[in-house]
Amino acid sequence: MKPPITISVSADAVAWYAAIVSTGLLIIEFLRFWRERVNLVLKCKANCRLYGTATTWPYRADKDYIIITVINKGKRPVTIQNVGYVPKNKKDKSGILHDSLARGSRELTEGKSTDYLLQQDLVDLTKVKYFVAYDLTGRMYKGKLEAT
Repeated sequence: MKPPITISVSADAVAWYAAIVSTGLLIIEFLRFWRERVNLVLKCKANCRLYGTATTWPYRADKDYIIITVINKGKRPVTIQNVGYVPKNKKDKSGILHDSLARGSRELTEGKSTDYLLQQDLVDLTKVKYFVAYDLTGRMYKGKLEAT
């Protein structure tokens, strides 16, 4: 009769195995969280004109506009409540775009975007620090004016 086969695993080997597996799972979960987070981007362009028959009130074909595009690059849907700007000097007043108030909240699902317009001569761009978008939870997303 043959002696039984015995396999012995040391406690150190089990501890190392558990440490490696748990570290790998931690990295996978972090990457999943990072990929599925809210990720809004604001792109702001000045000196834009509207042309064609679609330029009706409140937009005018003889005025320049700043176009603020809010893009949802994340996987989670986000509802934008207001869009505005923050001045460089804290004594100056910040502003909310009429376009964001008149059209109401807009839900952006994954990969979607929406545009907001601001008549350019209504704001001194040298005093604007950055443009902002606020979601329904109050989070603020910033974007600077692109150089033209």
